[in-house]
Amino acid sequence: MAASGWFLYLIECIDGSLYAGVTTDVARRYQAHCKGQGARYTRSHPPICLVGSRLFGSKSEALKAELAIKRLPKEKKTMALHAPDFSGKAAQIHNDPLTRRYCMNKSELIEAIAKEADLSKAAAERALSAAIDTVVKAVTKGDSVTLVGFGTFKSSKRAARTGRNPQTGKEIKIAATTVPRFTAGATFKASVAGKKAKKK
Repeated sequence: MAASGWFLYLIECIDGSLYAGVTTDVARRYQAHCKGQGARYTRSHPPICLVGSRLFGSKSEALKAELAIKRLPKEKKTMALHAPDFSGKAAQIHNDPLTRRYCMNKSELIEAIAKEADLSKAAAERALSAAIDTVVKAVTKGDSVTLVGFGTFKSSKRAARTGRNPQTGKEIKIAATTVPRFTAGATFKASVAGKKAKKK
């Protein structure tokens, strides 16, 4: 029987950033993020991997842990999620295999590219790094990068707004910013949905 309660989870996004959230159903919530139906952040930073999750005794405990982990630098977030003493003794590591089946890390992607394109791993890594760097530089300048069928990378301006601290409920001012966005192409969407893309 699957564990029940509130979970803190970590998602790795396409740009290498980590997103933290809380939910009562990790697998369902992760799928919502992948479909663009989760948080605003993961709509503009598509998920590539569910890093892990941790079970807490209540929603308030999970929210406190979420706030704590969001304050940490990226390199410490994953370690904190699995630390025995993170946010109290009530927390337990949740090892549901359903939440681990989606992840392909960078080294695995490089290996897959090398095999698919008949390249050495070193050449595949250089090609992947060059592609990522080129997209990042173009989008940073305000250009969009469209790979027909796969999708479009572009930047989007987010206006200043008023939000609420999830822990205290108090209003907070969120500054205007520019964020990267990715919109999946028709062929990519159809493939994920198990359908054939319509020819134009």
